[in-house]
Amino acid sequence: MQQRFKSIYFADHPSGSTKRRHLKLAFGAGDVDLFHAVSRLSSEEVRNLLGFGSFSALTAGATAERASLNAFCLRRLRQSTPAPRDDAQLNLFPAEIEPRELRFDPIQATYRGGVNEPLHDWYPYLEGYSPEFVKSVIRSFAPTATRVLDPFAGTGTTPLTVARANLRSFYCELNPLLQFLVDTKAKLLTMPRQDRIRLAGRVSRLAGDLPALVASHEPDQRLGSAYDATFGDSVFFPGDTLESCFKLRSLIDAVACRDPILASLTSVAAVASLVPCSNLMRRGDLRFRRGDERKSVIADIAQETGSRLQIMAQDMVRLSTTRNTPLLVAGDAKRLIRVADLGVDAIVTSPPYLNGTNYYRNTKIELWFLRVLLSGRDLASLRRRTVTAGINDVTSDRQSEPVSRSVEEVVRLLDDRAYDRRIPRMVLNYFADMNKVFAALLHHAAAAATLVIDIGDSAYAGVRVDTPQILADLLGAGGWSVNHEITVRQRLSRDGQPLRQVVLAAIAPARKRRLAPTEPWWRSSWIRFQQEIPHQRPPYSKRNWGNPLHSLCSYQGKMKPALAHHLVRTFVRPGDRLLDPFGGVGTIPFEAALHGAATWCFDLSPATIPVAAAKLRPASKDECERLIRELESFIGSNLPTSAEQSDAESIQFNGRLPSYFHMKTFSEILLARRFFQKKPPDAAAAALVFSCLLHVLHGNRPYALSRRSHPITPFAPTGDAEYKSLVDKLTRKIERCFTSERPANFVAGKAMYQDATGIWPQEVDHLDAVITSPPFFDSTRFYLANWMRLWFSGWTSQDFKERPHAFIDERQKQGFEVYQPIIRQARERLKPGGVCVLHLGRSRKCDMAEELAAVAAPWFRNIDVFAESVEHCESHGIRDKGTVVEHTYLVLS
Repeated sequence: MQQRFKSIYFADHPSGSTKRRHLKLAFGAGDVDLFHAVSRLSSEEVRNLLGFGSFSALTAGATAERASLNAFCLRRLRQSTPAPRDDAQLNLFPAEIEPRELRFDPIQATYRGGVNEPLHDWYPYLEGYSPEFVKSVIRSFAPTATRVLDPFAGTGTTPLTVARANLRSFYCELNPLLQFLVDTKAKLLTMPRQDRIRLAGRVSRLAGDLPALVASHEPDQRLGSAYDATFGDSVFFPGDTLESCFKLRSLIDAVACRDPILASLTSVAAVASLVPCSNLMRRGDLRFRRGDERKSVIADIAQETGSRLQIMAQDMVRLSTTRNTPLLVAGDAKRLIRVADLGVDAIVTSPPYLNGTNYYRNTKIELWFLRVLLSGRDLASLRRRTVTAGINDVTSDRQSEPVSRSVEEVVRLLDDRAYDRRIPRMVLNYFADMNKVFAALLHHAAAAATLVIDIGDSAYAGVRVDTPQILADLLGAGGWSVNHEITVRQRLSRDGQPLRQVVLAAIAPARKRRLAPTEPWWRSSWIRFQQEIPHQRPPYSKRNWGNPLHSLCSYQGKMKPALAHHLVRTFVRPGDRLLDPFGGVGTIPFEAALHGAATWCFDLSPATIPVAAAKLRPASKDECERLIRELESFIGSNLPTSAEQSDAESIQFNGRLPSYFHMKTFSEILLARRFFQKKPPDAAAAALVFSCLLHVLHGNRPYALSRRSHPITPFAPTGDAEYKSLVDKLTRKIERCFTSERPANFVAGKAMYQDATGIWPQEVDHLDAVITSPPFFDSTRFYLANWMRLWFSGWTSQDFKERPHAFIDERQKQGFEVYQPIIRQARERLKPGGVCVLHLGRSRKCDMAEELAAVAAPWFRNIDVFAESVEHCESHGIRDKGTVVEHTYLVLS
């Protein structure tokens, strides 16, 4: 039988190299159980079992007994290693057992303990523990728990294990990559088995086809721009791998339109493949490969992603189905205080260790691929929100005071001895942040709830930071009763200090103080709004009321500017910060910007983002004129290709696309479309010119390029085809835009191409209000009403078949749970006391306010629901209410 080996480090080992100062013990066939008992232990723990802290003393002991070193060590280990217990003994701890007798298998308190379990290996995340460790903890300390929270979920071991045990599971996780991983795993666990088996088949087929599919896709330009903006000249990938990443991203986005869960699984496989296919590697922290390490780079990311997908497909067949879905209640555990009381009876977690690790830098290329990092500022923004655990988390704007005498003492020692002045500030901020987390957890803990923390200590410049003891002190000061402290693992710091990994257990106080909600400042304004319904009164009831830029480009489903005006003035003050996650053409954020508020808006339509951006960012008239001259030159020196003409012929909704225009006018439109595809309208002037061009595409008046149609929806054209110069019509429209000025207190805002249900950009934070009007249920299909402008913005006939499935007006038909990430992020990004206002529709089929109030319950208090008649809703001869019988306002705080 093959021998097994265990290496034990000794600082005084005679080897000349520090990397080789290990004693290698050999275990024969008769010592299999002994090997398994010690193989999972650290060198410090094995040295303790041997009873010798140095190699010289160990050698002397073996010599004294006239035994070989190997035989001597095995005998000592047999004498000091307890006999193994069966699983029941290992995992179940009766209440009467004393704390000192509680034991955990050390390997289960690490990521390695879960190796080869389904889901666990999909993404390698070393800062974690195994599912078996979670089971042991709950059985030991909270056997009757029914609602469990993990405020630092990582890759989701605790919430997923809890959900699979059919308990109610809540979690927090700030890292968007890890949020995404947990969400994808959770969707699989709650999927009926037969559906999951069919999905495994689709995963396997895609895995086999992936290299060819990736090669056939165009690179994603937005991901390329984000790479340049975030990483600059850094060369993280060899050869053509970066270009393959862009193509892989484009493929996943296309898959997401028709099969979102398949796209999510492919993204998981892709992010797990990025580092192996890069010039980087993880050795504790992420760093560039050195020397021979470069030989291990995997050249083909499509092939590697496909291989991982095959493994995932096999795992999916092995999974059992659970009824419970873990609920992500907040990203930042410090902001849990803003969430409605969860009433949990157990909290099981492993906070960030105070070990200097830069958790976000270590996942930066995965975060970039998931479109979380859009610029160099985003990584710093994430670090500022995290619990301070690393040197790079220390910034000038994060200043804390000592939260206990023990913290003050250790910081004083570090101030005297630390080799980096950031170290004492890191320690100071870490415990201040953890104290905020403990206060937030107390808000959610039921009476006598159990808190179990897996944590380790650290040492810097010879100063031991006894993290478990200091955290225990903070818990005690906050009202928790710490009743267990169990050492799980032992190790040594680089300078030889003994360190330990500890399980702390505490009990919440029997009674908690409940804070009464404060009266919002906008209460009287909201009551007045309901009484007066001011947007239905003159002069606001006039069709053309408002700033002329509201008419920059026609758009069906646009909120009345007067309504946006009064909603903003009811809930927003000058200087506030507002988000509209369904921004459309920017009506709400533009009114807020006119009111002096900082604004952001999201949308997925390439036809609306430039319009909103043009309203929110003032453009230079000279720049617009220069761009028009450039466009005129491009049109004059080029001809449409046969492919462009053929693709246009395939677009037909209310009428065949070319039939709307004179042949020469349509030729100019095709060239203008190509011009803006090559030069996307990102800058303020380009956004304005592009928006004006969208407006003049079709209409029923002389300004339009089309035959007589309709300015909102391009109904089938009538009348003769007459040549109209694109540049001439565009120039006239631009001139009209510069006849109106923005007020002096106008604050420029930002329109972003962003899925509201995805991970919001980091800069959208500290909001005072979220005001929005999601697509009404079973009402306008915006992509059909705006099909010609979407085509001009780059959509092809294939896009019209696939991309609408990504829009929330289609997704909400499957269930209003699609709004969960929107509501959750709104709660977290809003300041305490912030307000969320949803303008909704009620039809005979669906009461959106009732549905969304239920979705929002874990995060918000339902302040009010107000219904308004839709009889006044008429726009340019088109009724926009569809099946809607009432408009409702859902006010959450």
